[in-house]
Amino acid sequence: MLSLESLKNFYFLPDLHDMRCGAQRVLETIRIVYDRYPYGGDVFLFMSKDRRRVRMVQYENNAFYVHEKVFKKGYRFMRLEIDGGGNPVYSIAWKDLVTLLECPVIDVLKIRSQALPDVG
Repeated sequence: MLSLESLKNFYFLPDLHDMRCGAQRVLETIRIVYDRYPYGGDVFLFMSKDRRRVRMVQYENNAFYVHEKVFKKGYRFMRLEIDGGGNPVYSIAWKDLVTLLECPVIDVLKIRSQALPDVG
């Protein structure tokens, strides 16, 4: 089971958006393209281009783990703005990860106009 706890190291990959790949392929991509060692228990997260889907992958205890969260239409994850750009892999703090996963951003708020009651 993917255990999300503050003792893990979490890394955000802002340039990875491919949601078609399984855990093994994503971890190999991280190893080859990003030159990181993904088999040490670290959790790597990335999101789709439309920011409606976040996927976290981890390799621990000889098993591949994938955790995915998908919002329904109209909601999405907040955009992460990263200071000091240029690095393809960013460490993300536990509190920022929890904020990202638990605070959806509403794209559009649709309200119905209701008739006002007649006065007088």
